[in-house]
Amino acid sequence: MNMSWIDWAILAVAVVVLRAVSLSTRSYLKGVADFLSANRSAGRYLLSIAGFMGATAVSGTVGAFEMHSEAGLPPIWWGLMSIPCGTIILLTGWVFYRFRETRALTMAQFFEVRYSRRFRIFGGFVCWACGILNFGIFPAVAARFFIYFCGLPDFFQIPGIPFHISTFAVVMAVDLGMALTFVNMGGQISVMVTECFQGIITIVVCMVVIAAIMVKFSWPDMAQALQAAAPSADASLLHPYHTSQVGDFSIWFFLIGIFGTFYGYMSWQGTQGFNSSARNPHEQRMGGIISTWRKIPLSLLIILLPLAAITIMHAARFSAEAAAISANLDKISDKTIRNQMFVPVAMAHFLPIGIKGLVAMIMLFFSFTCHDTYMHSWGSIFVQDVVLPLRKRPLSAEQHIRLLRWSIAGVALFAFIFSLTYPQTMKIFFFQIVTGTIWLGGSGAVIVGGLYWKRGTTAGAYAAIISGAILGVAGIFGEQLWQFFFHTSIPFNGNWLYCFAMIAAVIFYVVVSLMTGSRQTDANFEKILHRGQWAVKEDAVQEPGARQSRWLEIIGIRDEFTRADKILTIAMVIWNFGWFAVFLLVTAIHFTFGTSVEWWTKFWHFYILLNLVIGVPATVWFVIGGFRDIRALFKTLKTTVRDDKDDGRVIHEPETSATSPSASASDAP
Repeated sequence: MNMSWIDWAILAVAVVVLRAVSLSTRSYLKGVADFLSANRSAGRYLLSIAGFMGATAVSGTVGAFEMHSEAGLPPIWWGLMSIPCGTIILLTGWVFYRFRETRALTMAQFFEVRYSRRFRIFGGFVCWACGILNFGIFPAVAARFFIYFCGLPDFFQIPGIPFHISTFAVVMAVDLGMALTFVNMGGQISVMVTECFQGIITIVVCMVVIAAIMVKFSWPDMAQALQAAAPSADASLLHPYHTSQVGDFSIWFFLIGIFGTFYGYMSWQGTQGFNSSARNPHEQRMGGIISTWRKIPLSLLIILLPLAAITIMHAARFSAEAAAISANLDKISDKTIRNQMFVPVAMAHFLPIGIKGLVAMIMLFFSFTCHDTYMHSWGSIFVQDVVLPLRKRPLSAEQHIRLLRWSIAGVALFAFIFSLTYPQTMKIFFFQIVTGTIWLGGSGAVIVGGLYWKRGTTAGAYAAIISGAILGVAGIFGEQLWQFFFHTSIPFNGNWLYCFAMIAAVIFYVVVSLMTGSRQTDANFEKILHRGQWAVKEDAVQEPGARQSRWLEIIGIRDEFTRADKILTIAMVIWNFGWFAVFLLVTAIHFTFGTSVEWWTKFWHFYILLNLVIGVPATVWFVIGGFRDIRALFKTLKTTVRDDKDDGRVIHEPETSATSPSASASDAP
């Protein structure tokens, strides 16, 4: 056992408190929209904190550990290239603003409105199948983390039972079972509240763990270890322009990611409940804007833990700990699993008592939040977008919620069986990319085209999804088939396959739509987006006031922004584009005069200290905002009148306004 009784006590208290928080949400579940989208009542802090926790899995965290232990700090530098991409998306409301205006509870519901019911069923099934397959390894990675980090035995025996029990299977069952009880307690209400609570605790604990790491490991020790750990001069863990031999996590990994961010924004439906839970489109936008500062503490921790692991393996004064870590890693026969578990095993040796329990608690939170979010999403999508459109008669609210709960339980069962039997042979990130391509390859064209191009047709949508799915499925078996026929390693990884799928889907969508469409079949965006005579009073932020400054409009600040919103948005723009300016300036200096490893050592030290300084007030800010939004959510749900028809069905009514236009939408994105 690597954990003391103090560490185990921290975990036990965390589970008990979470159970109490989850139970507090049960009384607010009164309708299908509550279960699916918290009745669209979430504020910006709730969206930002809970949404981030729901998308942060143990598998993703271990994948980040794997990336930084292999590539060091340069991935952070290449990530700066994507800053304009994310900022432009937030300021323009790219995709998410218009999707929220549709008032759809799932993306495939929008597909029925925009394309056809049959395409909704088809798209919903492909999305669901891709999603549960992608989710399939999440419980396995989480279980392995806890086994190796906590020092649990591979098998144990209960007195009176004549056989050994797999610890791996038991940890997965307990993990999935706890997450299942959270999500089925109150649906998206329970998911959001428990995840926001866990996120608030996580932000605070991250700062405590970061302080403990920086006390134990000095920056000179870390820098020297990163230089010593580099396998060659062209695989530096400090100098981003000396990384031609890094391999999978080179600059191309991030360039493809930038294109994919624009193309596939909101395509991935693992957190679909959050896509439709905002109080209004503006709160959805502001939740994304403030996330710039919310993610700082956790991002910094995910960087420092692998750096500490590398340091303890390569700094001379930690030779005894390094030998013990190597001995534990040598017990893992599978090379892929051994590489994934390097940082967790190392953490078990260098984190002190108490801090080790806090890290285990954070990872437990990541496991619960991601698992309940994904189970909610994939279970809901199957019911809402495959089962519901096939039924001729609507379900009662009780029947509908019961079916959703059974579907969610089915997702948990599939993930357990898949994790128990699937032999993982590739890096976590690349497994996620390859399986995700089945849906992501084609869905971006369908979503962007459906929201922004009136000429897009149902036939074009089918062509895009099918082309992406074919390439995605081919990627799962591509490496084995390539080796079988050519007896060499495949010359491109899953990231390149994703790139090919996106390009193919765009071509198919545009060409087939132009061939099968006409001006008479153009989409009615005013109706689809509830603008003009179809405007919905509840979604309005305020009456449009005086026109804003033209300069403010350029960066996306419009009539609905309050003074505080404007300040936060301008601060976000300055912070993000400031870092992008640093990226451009340093790149120009490097290719003009050159930069040394010593210079990059100082730069990374400054980067870490700056984020640490900003992380302290950000922690206080989001703790206050998170609790405020939880109270506001409960207050709203107590008084909101539920609409039984608001259950994800598309009811075709005469084109008359159900509510008087309460706000002009002419300035909306």
